[in-house]
Amino acid sequence: MSDTNKKLVIIGTHAEENPDKATLPFVLGSAALAMEVDVTVVLQTTGVFLAKKGYAAHVHAPGFPPLTDLLEGYLEAGGTLMVCSPCLSARNIGAADLLPQAQIVAGATLVAESLAADSTLTY
Repeated sequence: MSDTNKKLVIIGTHAEENPDKATLPFVLGSAALAMEVDVTVVLQTTGVFLAKKGYAAHVHAPGFPPLTDLLEGYLEAGGTLMVCSPCLSARNIGAADLLPQAQIVAGATLVAESLAADSTLTY
């Protein structure tokens, strides 16, 4: 993406306990990527489970494609996926458990990403 593009940060804080809110970051992220917007999805709290290999296969919100398809499409389109380090630790999830595209970050990175963004959404 070019330096003139808009930037969007989407913070996902849900997993299988709320399939709708788990799905929306990847639906909107993919839509924004199609509009040539730079997109970063940051997963926090229980949302970090979505970055685990194979986890998304059992999350499906009514009316949407399967989360696995949405997540794969988002990543293939060039979306960035960041995952909260303390949230992973609290859930005993290690780096080896995550999708290869997942970047483990701490709070300062999320703050920097949000400050650089034109807009930030939270689900």
